[in-house]
Amino acid sequence: MSLSEETIALPVAPSSFELRLLDPKQIKVFTVTGVTRMTESDRSWIKVSSARAFPLSDPDHYIGLLDINGKDVGMIYDPALLDSESRATVTKDLERRYFVPTVERILHVKEEFGTIYWTVETDKGEIDIIVRNLRDNLQELSPARVIITDIHGNRYEFNNLQRFDNKTQSIILRNL
Repeated sequence: MSLSEETIALPVAPSSFELRLLDPKQIKVFTVTGVTRMTESDRSWIKVSSARAFPLSDPDHYIGLLDINGKDVGMIYDPALLDSESRATVTKDLERRYFVPTVERILHVKEEFGTIYWTVETDKGEIDIIVRNLRDNLQELSPARVIITDIHGNRYEFNNLQRFDNKTQSIILRNL
């Protein structure tokens, strides 16, 4: 039997992989007490989140809406076609999801019992970062660029590691 004749058993039915394109004229995306919600004709979702399908190559198109469990509700090809309230809500949701300040300068760093305390200056201002178990909260993007996630789930990008002080470089490099 050739490869093209083989039947591959999938753990999930193919119908569950169907991409559902949402009609921007038929949906409303809004917030109620800080929670993003969505309605579509006769259906409602009490909590949705927005995510870009192609965040680097096409950030302004193909916006996915996910339910409370992270499952696809559907995809919006062009969010510019949404009504103004829905567009503003989706835009704010995406800004929150993809918010990653860049660390420009280390003001202070201290390591105690596996927890690292940084006071840094970012492109968004000065902030204190606390990271437990750095090995699990460090993502290497390139040999000179990492993203660190703090205890609150906030992410911070460290560009060009060589420009930081020796103590900071040592902490990061031994945890890669």
